Amino acid sequence: MQELIPKAHEPITPFVDKVRPLYQDYGVSTVLVMGGSGDYFEAADRVIWMNDYRPVLVTREAREIAQKFPVQRLQEGGSGFGEITARQPQAEAFDPSLGRREVRIDAKGMQTILYG
Repeated sequence: MQELIPKAHEPITPFVDKVRPLYQDYGVSTVLVMGGSGDYFEAADRVIWMNDYRPVLVTREAREIAQKFPVQRLQEGGSGFGEITARQPQAEAFDPSLGRREVRIDAKGMQTILYG
């Protein structure tokens, strides 16, 4: 895709280019659950294969594959992750009614509130 669409015309930075800086700059780890994620082998600290719903650590094998087939894409994410903007949810964005249903709010223990 990088050969087809020049970076100047592509406003979205692929997450694969930001996953390592996100960890290095902010200490935020990423867990990806998906198929076709071989582009992440070089950035991964751990690779876990879910074999019939059982986890199998395959980090060593993934690193060998990453060395055998180096990523041929240009890294577009810059040297760091970038600034994280502080955000606050707006109260009007929360509507517990879910359409015409009765509003349900319930406390489940000390740390969980069911809202909606």
